[in-house]
Amino acid sequence: MQMRRIVPEWSGFDAPEHMVHLAPLPEQLPGGDDPLPPLVDPTEWLSFKTDKRRREHLGGRLLLSDSIESWWKQHASIGRADELDVIRDERRAPYLRWRSGLWRQTPLPGISIGHSAGRAVVGLVDQGWSIGVDAEPAGRSIAEGAWNMFASAEERESFHDKPEAALRAWVTKEAVQKALGLGMHLNPRHIVADGTRYIHNDAVVHLSWVSVDGMLMCVALAPGRAPPSTPEDAVLDATRAAMQENPNWGVGCKTTRNMS
Repeated sequence: MQMRRIVPEWSGFDAPEHMVHLAPLPEQLPGGDDPLPPLVDPTEWLSFKTDKRRREHLGGRLLLSDSIESWWKQHASIGRADELDVIRDERRAPYLRWRSGLWRQTPLPGISIGHSAGRAVVGLVDQGWSIGVDAEPAGRSIAEGAWNMFASAEERESFHDKPEAALRAWVTKEAVQKALGLGMHLNPRHIVADGTRYIHNDAVVHLSWVSVDGMLMCVALAPGRAPPSTPEDAVLDATRAAMQENPNWGVGCKTTRNMS
């Protein structure tokens, strides 16, 4: 896959390490007997009703796979995309997780995946942060009938005769919803940027806009969210609790533990 690295510019903000990549969607889908690429969940894949949806999903996961390989290379880390799963929390926000049974604790970056007009876009950000990316064709016109769905009355006034303002608001709101992990649980009409920032419940979301390859893209960076816990997390938490409760608790046979 030919992916293009996008480098957002930030105003008054020392951004954490992050990567954003853009790539065309694949032209072909795997055949019925072909194995699915890493990060594509077979159950989710079978749930798609159209080839268009399959191409979008496949393109996003292929780009995510290439992006995480680039991330590891930059950090001199060792890993393979087929050692990872993409999981979702109760609000459908995506996370990377080491596959169960590998017992790997190497931190993984936060992720955001999107697609539009035959392109996939993926964002990665350092641990402790969350990222949201959204992109649309720069010439796209958001129908006036849809304004009420995502913009306040005051904001809609600024859209008249300014289709680019409506499009900028659209990609901004999508990126913010992704960065905060809330999706449509955060009413888009309540998302109005103040310059290059948006504040939600004391969480500051930093914003950057990029025009590239005929696309308008918004990248949003926010404080990180705790990913869903794993079975390994539960074992480690129980072990930690046992060690704190009993200072003499240890690993190994009793005879070994009692040796001085």
